Amino acid sequence: MLRRTMVVTAAVVATLPLALGNASADPLPVPYSLAAMVSASVTTAPPGAPPGANNWNCVPSAAHPRPVVLVHGLSGNGENSWQTFAPLLANEGYCVFALTYGVYPTDRGIAAGIGGRAPIDESSSELKQFADRVRAATSTERVDLLSWSEGTLVSAGYLQFRGGASAVDQSINLAPIWNGTAITEPLDSPLSILGVPGDVYQALDPTCAACADLRTGSDFINRLQASDVYAPNVLYTNIVTTTDIQVQPYTSGMRPAPNATNIVLQDICPVNRAGHLSVSVDPTVTALALHALDPGTPRQIPCAPSQAPPGV
Repeated sequence: MLRRTMVVTAAVVATLPLALGNASADPLPVPYSLAAMVSASVTTAPPGAPPGANNWNCVPSAAHPRPVVLVHGLSGNGENSWQTFAPLLANEGYCVFALTYGVYPTDRGIAAGIGGRAPIDESSSELKQFADRVRAATSTERVDLLSWSEGTLVSAGYLQFRGGASAVDQSINLAPIWNGTAITEPLDSPLSILGVPGDVYQALDPTCAACADLRTGSDFINRLQASDVYAPNVLYTNIVTTTDIQVQPYTSGMRPAPNATNIVLQDICPVNRAGHLSVSVDPTVTALALHALDPGTPRQIPCAPSQAPPGV
């Protein structure tokens, strides 16, 4: 009953035909680049909501009866990670909500905006509390989850270990990490891109418990694998990219099941080399996610090279 067939068109098109539903008459700008994410990251203010998200008076429409909860990844937050998806979904007529999870109580200034560092199990509890609040505010029984990177594991923890399976209909996952990542420390630290040496990373590691949870063979990953990863009554869509240099191997995010659809970006658009970061802003990926959320609406999938360098 849960098995479904995804039909997409890998044709090159200039723009996506958007069905706005009950969206605003003045659509929000949707930036398809990492620039907006970077701009939203350069601040010492606590993270807020991305454009179009966290309207607690939003009433779901008949066309889109379930709110969409956005779950960011390691070192991101609810504001900077969803500068593309949040306004896009709002324009489509969805009620959209984004949380920031995984910060520590003592975090201040810029540190308060670097989320996803607490143990994943604790972050899953935060997601449960947020999803419960969304359901209460919108008077809905279930939500849909759209998760990216570490957020896919936080969502999995919520679904498998925190009772989320009874409150979620669909789980859409960008660059998921079901089997963990085989990248060895310090490369699994977001600080590695800044050239932080291993001994310094070790000193900082207590402030990023999630960095250890992400590794293949960690206690959390082993527990998730033992649970079979998927909740049987939830529909899953996993979108992965062969150029992902942070989830190694990229196939860590592909797990077959009757209630799961696994999509390799390059199978849909071979010229698109979007990497782990760019999947959150890429037009092909966003169209695939929209199709997964609403497969009954015909939608063309654009195909073009990523605006970011290959693998980014």
